[in-house]
Order: sequence, then structure tokens, then C-alpha cells
Amino acid sequence: MNNSIKIEVRHIILLFVLLASTSCQARENKIVKIPILKANYPVIDGDLSDSAWKYAERFTDFKEWNPDAGSEPSEKTEVYLTYNKNHIYIGIHCYDSEPAKIMMHNYVKDNELIARDDWVAIALDIFNDELMAYFFMVNPFGNQIDGTLNMDGHPGLNFSETWMSAGKKTDDGYSVELAIPFSSLPYHFDRKNAIMGFKVARFISRKSEEVDYPEFQRNDVPHLSQFQKIQFSDIQEKKNKIQLPVIDEKAGYHSKERLSKNYDTKTLDGRIHAWGDASVIDYLLFPKRDINHSNNTFRFPNRIQENWVESKFAGINYFGNKQIKNLDAFLLHTQTTSFIIIQNDTIRYEKYFNGHNRESIATSFSVAKSFVSTLVGKAIEEGYIKSVNDPITKYIPELLTRDPAFREIKIKDLLKMSSGLRYEESSGDDDVITYYHPDLKRAALEEAEIMEKPGNHFLYNNYNPLLVGIILERTTGKTVSKYLEDKIWKPIGMEYSASWSLDSKDKGFEKMESGLNARAIDFAKFGQLFLKKGIWQGRQIISSQWINEATQPGNEESSYYPDGDFFNSVGGYYRYFWWGLKRVNGLNDFFALGNKGQYIYVSPQKNLVIIRNGVEYGIPSMRWGIIFYEFASKI
Repeated sequence: MNNSIKIEVRHIILLFVLLASTSCQARENKIVKIPILKANYPVIDGDLSDSAWKYAERFTDFKEWNPDAGSEPSEKTEVYLTYNKNHIYIGIHCYDSEPAKIMMHNYVKDNELIARDDWVAIALDIFNDELMAYFFMVNPFGNQIDGTLNMDGHPGLNFSETWMSAGKKTDDGYSVELAIPFSSLPYHFDRKNAIMGFKVARFISRKSEEVDYPEFQRNDVPHLSQFQKIQFSDIQEKKNKIQLPVIDEKAGYHSKERLSKNYDTKTLDGRIHAWGDASVIDYLLFPKRDINHSNNTFRFPNRIQENWVESKFAGINYFGNKQIKNLDAFLLHTQTTSFIIIQNDTIRYEKYFNGHNRESIATSFSVAKSFVSTLVGKAIEEGYIKSVNDPITKYIPELLTRDPAFREIKIKDLLKMSSGLRYEESSGDDDVITYYHPDLKRAALEEAEIMEKPGNHFLYNNYNPLLVGIILERTTGKTVSKYLEDKIWKPIGMEYSASWSLDSKDKGFEKMESGLNARAIDFAKFGQLFLKKGIWQGRQIISSQWINEATQPGNEESSYYPDGDFFNSVGGYYRYFWWGLKRVNGLNDFFALGNKGQYIYVSPQKNLVIIRNGVEYGIPSMRWGIIFYEFASKI
């Protein structure tokens, strides 16, 4: 990569993540056929006077997104797009009425060159599957950075392929040129015509203004569905191109680790500043408590039937009219890391993607909640807890000193996410507290606030599993990790040791809402345990009554759930930290769901367990559940 520098992640987020919340239906405008150059290719020097640009397709209809979405930009932008058999050529002229004020400020921090500049970025959905795009960003110097975008526009700085760029100041702004080799794109060109999605964004730093082509108009469909469709013809064919990994988790970890040197990560504020958004590598940042593997390892029979599995997934819509065609490509582009299907007690499909393998650790995020609720069932069975109808103040009496109304909340209200406690997910305050607080017990005991009577409404709330964890510790006399090891992990023959992330070394309380870290194949055994109604090789590990109570729907009124397609259109429901989808004539499907797309999906009628882990969801979160449901329906 030429002239490459590091540009702060917050700038890329400003460009793409803001856009993630605004998108529209797949554009109805026609596919633009890009003119091909037969000769006189442009020289990449930042000068747009080359004759080649006269024959290029021109795009000028930019609209402002930030700060005033939909308005006309304060400055004009022109984009030129052409190609030959080997390269995509992009020229951009950024007009500026005050060219002397164009931001080109660089500085060194932690031995890295940081740029706070004006810049432009090109994004290409080269597969035209609206699942993943590659972006190429250039500032007025011609300095580069590249990476990937998922369906919702969230960036992953990990592409790092060879391409050329140059920038040049002009009397009326600046110009940049890019040349992107087709050979650098991780794509198997098996045809001479390629349709891609295309997008351009420009950021004017001093005005904090972002302008885009094409314009973003709606927020109810994914970001990449919005791109302009373009067509290249007569491309030099490249067969058997190796698919490159599209994610680099460790890079994200090293970034957080580096920032940790500048902040006190023993505090909530320090963690917020240093660690930022949650990610699947956070288990490397938090302290942990080990969960030992079984000495009597259980292994599933193996009868791989990839073609059978792929045929069942083929044709299932993952969004709008977009269908799964090639399962492996779909999993790769959705940033999946592990995918396992166990049907009739036998592994039918087990593959790993994006640099992962069978021994790679997958963090659970909220899948951990389903383990926590299962331990409540075990504690009731062993007499530590009398009933889910017990008031939580029977075990946490100090809550009464804050508000006597806490006595009305029962354990089952916590498990059903209907405790009536405040939870402000949109503002992020409660999400941040329940994820990063170094003393989660204190956070739960002091921050949980009653807003309404329990049992009336479903509200997803991470204070609930924290309070459940306190009850488990106090009643069993063990850490939740040890109780899990003794009652589930070892008895069902887990192959690998696991760990549970802790809030801090000093407090040593498990992150009940998110922190179980294990291998995908062992998560599959937990799903299999529920599929078999709690019986494992002839031994009742968890009572079948509890399995049914925890996973099958109750008799809630329609007003109990919030408006939304999952609850109102597809028969969705929620029980004891498990999500569910109704079926006719028998037990319903249910699944554990964690942030970034961690799933344990169980279909009792189809004798089926599906495991999906990933770095990101890749598609809308509940869409995975519906895809699994539709797959199961084909069996």
C-alpha cells in the first residue's frame, strides 16, 4: 500500500456508522454501465486533466447527511468512474470555496501517524449480495486506508490490499485519483460481466459535514441495500481466487490494549474511553474464572452432508428478495466464525471461517443468560431456591431499603425480562454500566430502579441476569462458574475448558449478562442437552419440566410485548432467557442469542441444533432465527 497512514477509527465511524442508521430499499434506479477504457489510461497523480476522465461515468448528485440530512451540500463534489480489464479508476474533485481552510492536519501519537483531515471514501459491494463491502479512503495528501463494511455499514479495518492513490490541492479545492486492481479484490470472477454496489462519501472536517452519493433516505433496511448498482464488462477473468479473511479480531484487541495504557481501566470511565464498543475479543481484556473440561469427553457422531445442508439453505431470503445461494460465501461475508448443524444427534455440517477453527474461543455475549437461567432450574431442583415465584428480596433483602416495591418482583420476572426495572438501552447508559462496570453487584443493587409493576411488559434488561447471579451465589455458596462446571460442564462431557469473564479482579463477580467463553462444539452440547429435555446419555441433568417451562411460551397478553415483527408477525416470544418461535403441532423452536450474532438454536420437532458464532451479526439479528426456522422447516 502506497502512502499508507493510520486514520483514527472515529473518523471512519463518522463516515459509515452514522450512515448505518439511514438506509433505503434496494435502489430502483437502473444499473449504470461503466464505460471501459481501451487505451490512454489515467496517470495516478491527483491531476484530473487526463483525457481518460472525459470518457468516465460522472456522479454529482450528492446530498448532505450530517449535520442536516437531505439538504444540498455546502460544496460541490464530482466523481468520475471508469476501468480497463485490470483496474477500476476513480477520480474525485472536491470543490471548496475556501481551499486554504481544507483540513490537512497530522500528528504523531503512540508512534503512529494520525490524520485529522478532509477525505473521501469509495465503497464497493463487489459480490452484490448486500452483505459486505470494501471501502477505500483517501485524504487530500493521497494517503490511504482501506477496510470492510458489514450490512449495516459498520467498519472493519482489515482489508489491506494493494491499490494506488494520489491527491493534489487545486485553486478551487482538491482532487484525488484511485486505481484499484481487480486482482486485489478477493473475488472469483467467473463471468465477464460483474454487477457491484457503489457508494461515495466525502467529509469536510472544519464543518463536520458529510455528503454522500447516493443519498440515504430510510432507516428500516440495511445500509448496503442502498448502494448504486454499477456494471463492469469484459473484465480479465480470475479463477480460483482464494477468499481472503474479512476480519481481524486481534487488531481490534491490540487497539484496545494500546488505549488502555492511557486510561485507568479499573474504572468505568476508563474502560469506556479505552475499550469503546463491545467486541468478541473482550474476553482478552476482562479477568476471568476458569471452568474445567470433563475427563469423560463426549463427541458427536460425524456424518458430514455439506451438499444436503447447502441445498436446504439455498433460496432462503436473508433480507428482502436477497437469497442465500452459496452457503459458504454467505457465512464468510456475514463475518461468521463457526457454523455447526447437528441433526438426529449427528454432526451434518461443521465449518469455521475468517481465520477460526475448532479450537477457537467464541464469546457468548447474552447466550450466557441461557446458562444462568438453567442454573436457576438446577438450584431449584437441589433445594437451594424454593421456586421461581419467590420474591427476589427473600435472597437480596437489602433492596428493600432502597424501595419496598422490590418485594413484588419475583425471580421469574427477572428471567422473563418483565421485572419492571428501568433500562435505557437507546441512550447507552445502562448498557455501558451493565457491561463495563468494575463492580457489577454494586451496579445492580444501586442502579436498578423500579419504573412499573413487574409482570406487565417485556423489556430486555441486563440488570435482571446480574440480580439472578447474586441469588445463585448466595443460595448455592459457589461462584456461578463453579456451579456451572459441577452441574453441567463436566456432566455432559465438554471437550474444552471454558472461562467466565469477571467484572474485575477485586470483585470477582461473573459477567452474568455476557461473559461465558467457550468453543462452538461445546455450546452445541448445551443445545443438545435442551433438545433431549435435559437427559444426557441416560442421566437427567436438568429436569424436563424446567426445560419446558424455560423455553415454551406462556399466556401473555398481546400488550405484554412491544411492537415489532418478531413478536407480532412471526410468532416470536421470550421465556427464561430464551427466545422462541412458535410451530404448530408440538414443541416450539427456541434459541439463545448473544450480541454480534452468537446463537444456539434448537428445534425439537426437527431434532436439530444449530450453532452460529460471529464477529458481527452480518444481517439483522432476528433474521438469523428466521433463517434457522425456515431451514428446519425444509427438513
